[in-house]
Amino acid sequence: MHNALLIHEVLGRVVDYLAEDTARHPTAFPPKDTRKSGRRALGILARTCRAFSEPALDSLWRRLHSLKPFMLCLAKASYNDTSVEGAMPSFDDKEWDILLRYTPRVQELTLEHDQPSMKILQSLWFRTVLLLPNLRKLRWMYEDYTAIASIRLLLSPSLAHLHVWLDGGDHSSVLGLLESYHTLCPDLKSLYFGHLCRFPHVTAAISRAICRPPNLEILNCDPIDEAALIYIADSRCLTKFSANLHTHQPDSLRKIAGYSTPNHPPFENLRILELRVEDISSIIPYLKSQHQPLEDVSFDFRMLPTPEVFYELFTALSSATRRRTLRRVRLQSVGLIADGISPEPVNFQVLSPLMTFHLHTVKININNPVSLNDDELHRLVQAWPELEAFSFNQYYEWNNNDRASFHIPTLRGLLLLLARCPKLHDLGLCVDARNVPSLTENKTTICNTAITKLSVVNSLIQEPVASVAHFLLEHLPSLSMLTAWTSFGARSRSSQDYRRMWKEVELQVRKIHGRDSSPETSDSEMETV
Repeated sequence: MHNALLIHEVLGRVVDYLAEDTARHPTAFPPKDTRKSGRRALGILARTCRAFSEPALDSLWRRLHSLKPFMLCLAKASYNDTSVEGAMPSFDDKEWDILLRYTPRVQELTLEHDQPSMKILQSLWFRTVLLLPNLRKLRWMYEDYTAIASIRLLLSPSLAHLHVWLDGGDHSSVLGLLESYHTLCPDLKSLYFGHLCRFPHVTAAISRAICRPPNLEILNCDPIDEAALIYIADSRCLTKFSANLHTHQPDSLRKIAGYSTPNHPPFENLRILELRVEDISSIIPYLKSQHQPLEDVSFDFRMLPTPEVFYELFTALSSATRRRTLRRVRLQSVGLIADGISPEPVNFQVLSPLMTFHLHTVKININNPVSLNDDELHRLVQAWPELEAFSFNQYYEWNNNDRASFHIPTLRGLLLLLARCPKLHDLGLCVDARNVPSLTENKTTICNTAITKLSVVNSLIQEPVASVAHFLLEHLPSLSMLTAWTSFGARSRSSQDYRRMWKEVELQVRKIHGRDSSPETSDSEMETV
């Protein structure tokens, strides 16, 4: 054994690195680890020697996506098969002592429609000792309202982050939880209550419930009433606010300013603002009247705005205070375009107010087509040398051949972007790839090794595609995945050809890398120690 591993800080770093793989996979259902290797490595480390055992066990059990691993520690066959019908037998004192060796180590728990975990909880109804006394973060996703009563067995004074889906409808157990949860976990810092707004009095109960924790720093909620919005805006602790305001009147945000004073503005210490609204123009009056030093803004909206509305929004954002602090901007259209409507394009002039910020993330995916030529794209990103993520209409229309003045960046523009933003690792935009610059035209080779996935939207391309593949790999040598699409309903021969040719580019990229197209599996199981 290397002597460095006897140093507590070094061993801690090693264990924490392995524990990163036990984080919840962002898309997997049922929930599982990001990668399967971390938990197995921690199990092996825990068995190696006494010096490694406790730190490795702590990290092995720190983050769970089910309660079923506890059953692997017990000998009874009835515990190991939690899929059988009927209730699970209660734990005797000896079995409870075994569980208590592991349960205090759990700090994060995710339960999503997990019936074995629900049966385990129901077997603990008459236990007076908390199952997870040191739980810090709980994510609870059950649609069955009868399951919500069992969540009380996991609520404890140690809980700081609570994420609950409440789409169980109108039921006394749901309403009872909303009335009392803050007494069971009085030190909450982060709270999410999700629901579909099917029952007005459930929405009213949630609106009252989110006002009860005194020290919330992060709040994410679906529709709430105006009184709750005004109350939350008065908080001096809140640093992140995410809410669905689709059902609110357009002037709801404007009214908030009327309840403030010069020494106590609404959302005084807010740094992250995420709003889902019907009309994005309803946000503009609030942004004009308030100047909190926001760091991250994200707006989802349904109605189709004009370019003038976008320009006014970006101008309202660019107050002197926010110019120094704003790092991330995200806009997302969530509505569909009605037949016969042709959205006006957003051009460089509309986007120019964003140049006043030092942005790290720009993700603008809107129904309006974006018109930018190479030089305009270059001028736009000149202000963002630290840019890490850049997505312009990654899922929406770019090409619009009906407009003579419509512009699309070429591969030359892509090179200008890569040269100006060397930290870029997330990229999605449309390019005109019909003319491939030769290497002699680019005397200095621009190379970005961080980008592994590229979305080219509905980019133009023509044969031969091999030159495009070699160009991309010359400047994006780590590229392993390309995604491209054509407009909804596009059945023209040219649209199908674009998709086919970009697929050929991806196949050639994979062939050059020597990779097959089979996805990597990431199943994970709890190691018993």
